[in-house]
Order: sequence, then C-alpha cells, then structure tokens
Amino acid sequence: MRKYDCIGDVRGLGLMMGVEFVTDRVFEQTSSRAFGDRVEVALVSIAGYYSRGAGTNTIRWSPPLILTAGKTSTVAVEIFDEAIAASI
Repeated sequence: MRKYDCIGDVRGLGLMMGVEFVTDRVFEQTSSRAFGDRVEVALVSIAGYYSRGAGTNTIRWSPPLILTAGKTSTVAVEIFDEAIAASI
C-alpha cells in the first residue's frame, strides 16, 4: 500500500489475501474492474499465475500451500508487485 496509491486495502486470513484497488485512497473511491483485469492479465503474462477476483475491485490471491525454496511467498509478492507496475 505504501508503494502504490492504487491500493486501497490489503486484507486476508492466513495465506489468502485480498488486494483492493481504488482510484482515490483519500476518498475511498473504488476503481473499475478494468484495472484489476489488467493486473490479472499481467500476472499471467509475467509468470503464468492466475488469480481470482473477489468483488468488483479486489484481487484475491494465495500462494500454494506447499512452498519450496524457489517459490516462496516472497517471490509471489515480487511478481504481484511487477504485475501492478506493468498495469499502471
């Protein structure tokens, strides 16, 4: 959230997280689904990762339950970061 103004909220339970995209964080105006769609397309093109939407402006994602040294949750966050940057 500190890095991108387009992220309004990050919430989750355990490994499943939801990232909400907004057009204006101060006034909490939600963005259209189009930005989330662009992030999802970028995730697939960058790393072959598929995510699911959760509502109109939130992407839900979760790393696999079995994490290996090469595919840690840190790597998943880095890929997600790259997908957001590519979508702006």
